[in-house]
Amino acid sequence: MSSLDVGMDCSGRQCGYGEFEGDLGCTDGGSCFHAQMLTAEETKFHDAVLAKATSQINEVLSSIPVDSDGRQLSFLHTPFGTMLAWVRHDIKVPMTAVTCTSSKDDLICSLKLIDPPLRD
Repeated sequence: MSSLDVGMDCSGRQCGYGEFEGDLGCTDGGSCFHAQMLTAEETKFHDAVLAKATSQINEVLSSIPVDSDGRQLSFLHTPFGTMLAWVRHDIKVPMTAVTCTSSKDDLICSLKLIDPPLRD
């Protein structure tokens, strides 16, 4: 059986996700990122309100217990928005997996999205 490339870490643009058989695995693609917000100095585009929100979000993310199955807490970027998910890096993802490039209907079904906003 063919499989998609498996990444080592959900960071940068080299990692994607593939859903199959109710599980998520790491693939090529640039749609899966380690679940952590970047901190930055205050600027016009990242003001004190956003800096505080970033700190609060990271505090919440760091309070999530480590997954006992070795999956990595990740942000999945979809055409509808971003969601948190546990992603495995120790499995081969079949070519038939649903990925960020799959149809919107397939993504909604595979990721079990509830009332996703329709985006072009």
